[in-house]
Amino acid sequence: MEPLHPGDPSAVGPYRLLGRLGAGGMGQVFLGRAPAGTLVAVKVVRGELAREPDFRRRFRTEVAASRRVGGTWTAPVLDFDTESPIPWVATGYVAGPPLREVVERHGPLAEHSVWALAYGLAGALTAVHGSGLIHRDLKPSNVMVTLEGPRVIDFGIARAVDASAITRTGAMVGSPGYMPPEQIKGEAVTGAADVFALGAVLAYAATGVSPFAWDGAHLHTVLYRVMHEPPQLGPPDGLLTGELRALVARCLSKQPGERPSPEAIVPAARRLAGTAFWLPPELTTRLRQNAAALRTLDETPPALPPVAPDRTTYVSGVSKPPPLPAYPPPAPASGRRRGRYALAAGAGALALAAAAWLVVANAGEGEAGPRADHRPTPTTGSGPADLRSVGVLTVHVADRHPPVLFLDEAGSDPAGFEVELAEEIGERLGVEVEFSDAGDDELAAGAAVTEGAESATHLAMADFTDSSETRAELGVDFVNHYANGWAVMSDAPGLSGDLSELCGTTVATYSDRDMVGRLQRLTEDCPEPVEVAGFGSRDEMAAAVREGEAEAAFLLYSQAAAYRADNPDSGMNVAFDRQYAGPRGIAVPSGQEALREAVFTTLTTLFEDGTYAALLDRWSIPEAALDTPDINAGG
Repeated sequence: MEPLHPGDPSAVGPYRLLGRLGAGGMGQVFLGRAPAGTLVAVKVVRGELAREPDFRRRFRTEVAASRRVGGTWTAPVLDFDTESPIPWVATGYVAGPPLREVVERHGPLAEHSVWALAYGLAGALTAVHGSGLIHRDLKPSNVMVTLEGPRVIDFGIARAVDASAITRTGAMVGSPGYMPPEQIKGEAVTGAADVFALGAVLAYAATGVSPFAWDGAHLHTVLYRVMHEPPQLGPPDGLLTGELRALVARCLSKQPGERPSPEAIVPAARRLAGTAFWLPPELTTRLRQNAAALRTLDETPPALPPVAPDRTTYVSGVSKPPPLPAYPPPAPASGRRRGRYALAAGAGALALAAAAWLVVANAGEGEAGPRADHRPTPTTGSGPADLRSVGVLTVHVADRHPPVLFLDEAGSDPAGFEVELAEEIGERLGVEVEFSDAGDDELAAGAAVTEGAESATHLAMADFTDSSETRAELGVDFVNHYANGWAVMSDAPGLSGDLSELCGTTVATYSDRDMVGRLQRLTEDCPEPVEVAGFGSRDEMAAAVREGEAEAAFLLYSQAAAYRADNPDSGMNVAFDRQYAGPRGIAVPSGQEALREAVFTTLTTLFEDGTYAALLDRWSIPEAALDTPDINAGG
């Protein structure tokens, strides 16, 4: 990120600008912070485009359509103003480098990583095309690399630029070497144009060079090669071989009708990505360091700074459509203050789910119920003196696990059972609750421990599994607030959730190594082995069950229950045997006994007055209930 330049706006709409992220065909891209604290990417249209009435009309249509694009693999459109003197659009900020930078620094990706890339990009194009859009400019610099998988940015905007005056006067929208022949010729394009670009991106990721511009050739040479010459994919026994090479060659066909659809690419890519983590260790370390570095960004109060005479705040005052609804619909207002969201260290809604090979679902091995020999005596008062003095309880969050804890569909606020439970705790303690996104569970606990060392005002919530090892490693105590564990989802009635019922059947689960290995270990005593079928998402597992590819799905109870609630007509039943459950906990820094006791006492009240049960029912996970809260019940 570069500092703001002289003459740059200090704010765009409600977003205070922190620096420059880059520039593209549409205009300048800034890193901004929303009033609630969320980081966003703000794209500001170039002046010459903004002065074109036809551009504004197309831009307005494309942005409105882009708001409908969802899914794991894209950065969502969060806000926009197409009527401002300088139009702009804000999207979820993706905390990761572009693919081009990754390949330039670290070299070509391993084959399983390229398959994982194909899986994510094909999924992104499926979502984009399903919303009636064509990306038109997919290239390595528009693919962001994150720990959770690849993310596609800038979808749906290129078309607004495509027919503008600058194009009619000879400029080119799109990237040579990634544009298909029909786009170069100015013909009407379909989603097949994006598949051509996908093939070129995969070739680049696998070999480190563009298949049509490997030698830095002049623009016209590159365009001629795209039109008339086969792609250069290296020797058949080189970096790009076998099924991956065949897929790339099909995607790069000169004829649009000969290219595969994104939907057709997804199953094979998911299978061939395997179960290994998708990125090499050195890159993984760098991305974790970058996520942590986001926390050092200026966190001044969210009110916009004064605007200097030469630094414009772009805003039209024209009303825009309301934001997309959150999941589930907000509960009726209770009069309490809504918790503030202090920092989003990742890409908003894009982190609501992770790629199949990145999903790590943990369940404790201990008993789910409370331990009678370790229940503190409730204390009186309204919390530690530090907390009463500051008046704000900071909850560091990290997990992306609907319905327990996730970002809402706007990508701006945390939501879920744990969030609303934290707000209830804050209300009973008489303090405001502020949420801070740390990026992952270890960073969330670390932030609570570090920032709460001298002040009893910091907690962490990230669907933590309570165990003595986890407590020692993180330096926390856990106040246990619900149980989670392995469940069975099936369209067959009468299952108890005992995994012995799965012996001799085909069972769907997430395709990462941890999940497959866990299912195999839990069913290793079966007289007839369980056949494991790996899938990339909960929806795909449910579809496999409905279509007879598997008899049942194996996943966390909370995930299965959320699917059943979202799809009441699916015919899915969820069976949860508590022998596979373990206690989850709110992390309180070790040594902060007064804060721990205050949280425990408040939870006890919420259990007794029915608030706790109502929250579990609202988020469709009633079987996760504990009889009473506890402390460090995980052994």
